[in-house]
Amino acid sequence: HQEKFLIELRNSKMLIFVEGKKDHKVLKMAGLDNIVEISGKQLEKVADMANEKQLHVTILTDYDNEGVKQYKRLKSLLQANGIKVDDSIRRNFKRTFLVNKVEELSSYFK
Repeated sequence: HQEKFLIELRNSKMLIFVEGKKDHKVLKMAGLDNIVEISGKQLEKVADMANEKQLHVTILTDYDNEGVKQYKRLKSLLQANGIKVDDSIRRNFKRTFLVNKVEELSSYFK
């Protein structure tokens, strides 16, 4: 089930927003591309960059308070720019891998 989820995400070519370097690294290990780190960046600029790249994205910030805040803010900015945010990927990621932080996925690749 986990491998199938990753294959579908790889094949989607969707732009994936993550919080930081560890999240980026683990998703690269999972064979994913089109990953954008948002840590330390103004979310308005991140949303504008997405507008130039792709109209279909997902946001895989952590599931803690800070990650949920960033998710909501970035989602709002992206939608204001006419970009579709696929929430099903976020929900299914947590359900599939049973993690609260994206970087915890690294345990699957040891």
